[in-house]
Amino acid sequence: MTLNMEWWWNYQSEIDTQFGFSRIREDVATRMASRIKTNDITIADIVGGRDWTIVGAGIDSSTDIDSLNLIVADGALRACLQRNIVPEIIVTDLDGYMPDLLQAFEQGSKVIVHSHGDNLAALYTYSKFIIPSCLTSTYPSNFTECWGGFTDGDRSLMMALSLKCNSVELVGFDFTKVGDYSGTYSPRKMEKLIWAEKIIKECMKRSSLVSWR
Repeated sequence: MTLNMEWWWNYQSEIDTQFGFSRIREDVATRMASRIKTNDITIADIVGGRDWTIVGAGIDSSTDIDSLNLIVADGALRACLQRNIVPEIIVTDLDGYMPDLLQAFEQGSKVIVHSHGDNLAALYTYSKFIIPSCLTSTYPSNFTECWGGFTDGDRSLMMALSLKCNSVELVGFDFTKVGDYSGTYSPRKMEKLIWAEKIIKECMKRSSLVSWR
């Protein structure tokens, strides 16, 4: 079952207003993304029809992580590498631990890069070292994918559901605090976590494919 995204755009409008995001900068990011080289992988062929585990940056040291069929929100990548696990897919907007991302890419992880108005410099810098399997943007375009989502974790879930996964298990999603693996600190992280929880719960209302551990 594919996730219907019509409900998403009201959420996006509220997020833009709350955080002061500029549509002009989003369009600039999309145009920049159109010039970034991607590999020849069709991500829908990889995600569709499979059972996935998505790891969030709220993961702690005592939580077990499956090594197969793993999608990781960027902040949780370090937790995987510390367990000698290289995830199949990483979803990132390039605000995490970049040496970890480069290491995982070199070891075979497929990297989904989200382009937006606040990561233009990172897009330019790291496109020299990482060839994404897919580029996404906040709004639809002819050059990028757009599955909705705000943080790497909820964006991972919306991607998996949109691409007709068989099921998703969420691990390491804690909306009560900023996790140790959440990457570069922002004073608005808690506001973003509130949105992540809201988005994930909405996805769970709309799809029976999602479970929580």
